[in-house]
Amino acid sequence: MIREVINNFLPDNVFAQLTNDIFNSGHFPWYYVSSVAFVDDNDSDFYFNHILYEQEKSTSPWCHKILNPLLGKLNFNNIMRARVNLYTRKAEQIPNEFHIDSSENHIVGLFSINTNNGYTLFKDGTKYQSIANSIILFDGRYHHASVPQTDEKIRVNINLNLV
Repeated sequence: MIREVINNFLPDNVFAQLTNDIFNSGHFPWYYVSSVAFVDDNDSDFYFNHILYEQEKSTSPWCHKILNPLLGKLNFNNIMRARVNLYTRKAEQIPNEFHIDSSENHIVGLFSINTNNGYTLFKDGTKYQSIANSIILFDGRYHHASVPQTDEKIRVNINLNLV
């Protein structure tokens, strides 16, 4: 299931540039998504995202600036999808639905931009806390769920689906 957790994944200066110049700049565009785990789940929570890469092409002018520092440190053959997620603070930590990102054999890299009490919950009960500048690598066919934070205004992470 969980292959690896790497803390302090990027050098401090690279991580600071990524967070300050992009995510904390006030100029990065976020897009509303009306459900978290499943597209047609109208009772689900909501979040914001920004798709960087999918269907074998870059879909954002921010793609390379965000992904290059991360991908240069990972061993993979292809990118299936890459996106940035932003979850808003909630009153309670109610897990969203368990899901998989794709039924294809792949690795998920989940990189945390900020530290908060939100986490990724795995079906076996394992939790991966959101800690700034850390990444978790796991089998993408393993069911997981996003659990919102209650302490910080936002939870930001970068979701990579790699083969």
